[in-house]
Amino acid sequence: MFSGPGRTYGPLLLLPAVAAAALLSACGGAPAEPGAPSASPSASSPAPSSAPASSEPPTTSPLARDIRAAFRAATKAHPGAALDTCTTDAPLDDADCGAALTAAGKVAADTERRLRQKDPENADLLYGAALTTAGAVQDGLARLRHPIPCYGLSEAPQPPPPLHAEAESICAEAADLTRSEWGIFLSTVEP
Repeated sequence: MFSGPGRTYGPLLLLPAVAAAALLSACGGAPAEPGAPSASPSASSPAPSSAPASSEPPTTSPLARDIRAAFRAATKAHPGAALDTCTTDAPLDDADCGAALTAAGKVAADTERRLRQKDPENADLLYGAALTTAGAVQDGLARLRHPIPCYGLSEAPQPPPPLHAEAESICAEAADLTRSEWGIFLSTVEP
């Protein structure tokens, strides 16, 4: 409904001013003059902390601490997961690469086992990303064992000489994929 040219907009013009005043009072007053020192309580003196000192960041959740603890215990129990030894140039029978891959698979499996023991009924909900990525590392290791016995990971006979170069290439690609899966796993269990 049109009220004509005499209509006033006073309340509408007042609304931004009221909102600005409310924001300023909620944020601690009027903005400081340029170059003036801040008088906010957080800048003038640090608040005393009653929390005990810890190596964990203050924003670390209990679930993240559980995951990290499970991973650290698994790493301590199964050392040697240095997958940088598994380069694309690693020969098909590279025992060092095989040992590093085996250790990584054990760390992933042990981390998963520890998390599932912590809360058997809700482990998938609580630790889903860590469990999923641990499973991917274990699947990657299985690909390296069968059908081609890469890096001495299985007792199956090596491929015949005409297929050796092709098998080496397939193993290098599978190892590269497993290294990627290991990296993703690490991103879910480390800070």
